[in-house]
Amino acid sequence: MNDKKIGIQIKKARAEAQLTQSNLGNKIGVTWEMISRYENGKSSPRKNLEQIAKILGKPIQYFFGVEELPISDEIRRLTDLLMKKGMDLQKGIEIQLIENIGEFSLNKALSYTKQTYSCPSWIYARYKKAFALKLDEIESDVVSITRGDIGYFSSEFNPRLGNYVIIKDGKKYRIDKYSKNIKGNISAVLIAIEKRYIKD
Repeated sequence: MNDKKIGIQIKKARAEAQLTQSNLGNKIGVTWEMISRYENGKSSPRKNLEQIAKILGKPIQYFFGVEELPISDEIRRLTDLLMKKGMDLQKGIEIQLIENIGEFSLNKALSYTKQTYSCPSWIYARYKKAFALKLDEIESDVVSITRGDIGYFSSEFNPRLGNYVIIKDGKKYRIDKYSKNIKGNISAVLIAIEKRYIKD
């Protein structure tokens, strides 16, 4: 908003408060001529706007033409909206959990498991065939894995260069970065790792 429009709002609020330009000027330490310049948009009132707002009993946004919704109410509304969105993102969806693969293939382990794990909704929204895997038996030189960590994977997502994938190499599984020269059978693409710090 330009200074002329702010000046119009100052003049309007000053009239409502039944103050003269001299009265207002004295209260903020400027001359009545300066108040006149503010009101006519000839000088910028922005450096004194907080003081003017306080004296005239108006929220600062009033001078920018925002009367309908005070800033504190708008902030509260946006905060509530963000909190709700955050809660929605944190809500879990139950997906299959593989605790031990053993010598099975991932598909066979998935068909046998009866266990489930709460998956963040943002993962499930994007990857409908997501599953969780406890990473205790999985090796990796490219991602940090500690005991108890849970990996979220998708078997329906085709890997692209640079994605992390789980590979069966002989009888063991490992997580590696996907490339065209990768060795082993790619079983699924890694979506995320949930770090679980377990005390010994």
